[in-house]
Amino acid sequence: MRPRANWKSWAGAALGLIVLALALWGLKKISGQVTMADVIAEVQATPAHIIVFGALSVAASYVVLVGYDWLATRHLGYRIAWPTLFGASFASFTMSHTLGVTILTGGTVRYRIYTREGVKPADIAMIILLCGWTFWLGIVFVAGIGLLAAPDLSAPLRQFVPAGFEHLTGALMLLGVFAYFVLASLWRREFRLLRYRFTIPDGRETLMQILIGTVDLAFAGGALYLLMPDLPGVPNYFTFLAIYAVAMVSGAMSHAPGGLGVFELVIVALMPGVDKAAVLAAVALFRLLYTFIPFVLGIMVIALMEWLAFRRAALPGPAPS
Repeated sequence: MRPRANWKSWAGAALGLIVLALALWGLKKISGQVTMADVIAEVQATPAHIIVFGALSVAASYVVLVGYDWLATRHLGYRIAWPTLFGASFASFTMSHTLGVTILTGGTVRYRIYTREGVKPADIAMIILLCGWTFWLGIVFVAGIGLLAAPDLSAPLRQFVPAGFEHLTGALMLLGVFAYFVLASLWRREFRLLRYRFTIPDGRETLMQILIGTVDLAFAGGALYLLMPDLPGVPNYFTFLAIYAVAMVSGAMSHAPGGLGVFELVIVALMPGVDKAAVLAAVALFRLLYTFIPFVLGIMVIALMEWLAFRRAALPGPAPS
């Protein structure tokens, strides 16, 4: 008998297609207002030192990302060496940031690396889940603060949403994070899924998840903020982080590789007073620094780790006594 498809999977896919379709429609409208030549000119006009500062902020973000895997493996009782943690984290995140479908891309990389360290397959699935949860806790927390602090972030969408919408949404986001923190602190019962048993991170670990996710977002969003033109209309750093968080969430919902198209549209739409060519040039540079170059480096890290694993496997074992 053919199994029925999970309605949540269908709903998620449908929502992703809707977001992607809206993004394509929005980009079509933008394309009539800016040309590729304008974007290229803005990229060429970006000072070299700004690009260097953006690259350093991206590098700091990827260093912080190691904390995702460190916290997840520690929660499950594993003590994995830092070089292996860094390799697994960097390689998996660069794959998922570029190709999307985190479970298949980044998940495959983690499975390949962590199984060699004795991590059980079921625990690897939990590591992927915990890393994703750390990301969402951080992004919801930052977005909540940004939406509360933003004076009128939803003004460009006023025909669709009422005044004060961003403040209400921000308050609900922070309330949700706080509610989960209380739950994690007080609810210490063990969950069971088939034969797999697990507990959610406790209050202290949850605070660390929020901190790591927030710092990661601050560096990643900060890189794009540094690349933004110094023109009237660019909001302050904290408001911009809220815009960045909304763009990241929208890109993730679209299921497009790297949120391509959706991310750009949200950034442009929420900063209507800024020259569109300059904004798109900054996003193009950001994608080069945050996605493409790390992706190439991630492939090199995977190749290096595979080579080292092959060498270890080729070494002769101890002679029998």
